[in-house]
Amino acid sequence: LAAACLRIARTLEADPACAGTYHLAGDPDVPRAEFARTIMAAAGRKTAITAIATADYPTPAPRPLNARLDCTMTEAVFGIPRPDWAAALPQALRARAVAA
Repeated sequence: LAAACLRIARTLEADPACAGTYHLAGDPDVPRAEFARTIMAAAGRKTAITAIATADYPTPAPRPLNARLDCTMTEAVFGIPRPDWAAALPQALRARAVAA
């Protein structure tokens, strides 16, 4: 993510006309519960995570049924492909352990 931010900043510095709203999220898309399960398993934690429907978790603001981010413009404008989040997970957990 930091490398992507630097690349975006350098591109915007060279070409301010590229300014706008862009998204960058890991690939592949994954439901939140599966994402959490994968993180907990990689961290060596035995945590029960139960997926629930959006309707079963009322919030003051309506939540979208599909919260996936469209990252196509980030790749098209800045040449930044979506990173494989699962492949990066072990390194992120190691970095968090060092920082803690």
